[in-house]
Amino acid sequence: MGVRGGALEGERLRGAVLDALVEGHLESLSVPELEGRAGVRAGALAAHYGTLDTCLVAIYDEASEVLYRRMVEAFSGPGDWHMRFARAVEATLDQIQSAPGIARLCFGEPARRHPRIGARRAASRQRAIRFLAAEYEDEQGCRLPELHFEFLFGALLRAAQDEVTAGREPAAVAARVRELLALLEPVPA
Repeated sequence: MGVRGGALEGERLRGAVLDALVEGHLESLSVPELEGRAGVRAGALAAHYGTLDTCLVAIYDEASEVLYRRMVEAFSGPGDWHMRFARAVEATLDQIQSAPGIARLCFGEPARRHPRIGARRAASRQRAIRFLAAEYEDEQGCRLPELHFEFLFGALLRAAQDEVTAGREPAAVAARVRELLALLEPVPA
């Protein structure tokens, strides 16, 4: 199988895993069933990822990187830190909504229960917090403790998760996050 065919198999496998996450029965799905759903040859999962666990981690890593890049891109636009942060939230929510399985993997039960994803999730969160703190310091000329941004990020992430779980559209979730951001982090005078 050529390089492109192998990449397509990996893409199909990742899509089938995400679909199974959305349907809520990934744990009961056998590898042959998963490969059948993906429309790939028997043994493709083992050839590409070794195990389903490793495939999940690869999907998480890819999604986490895309979400981080969306946040960084949003911060490169105009406006103050607060406006750019709100845009970053909206951009990441748009990305998540475009792939419901990603939302379940990143924010649902798999992320809470899976030790390898949990560790990666913590590292991704710290990376985002460091970025937010650095952006704030660059703009405001003052340094706040990372704990400040950890609290802010955690509170807003939790609110966004609750809104997404309730079925709200990304624009509505972003508006709610903006309201909370104004409450928790008023614009400096």
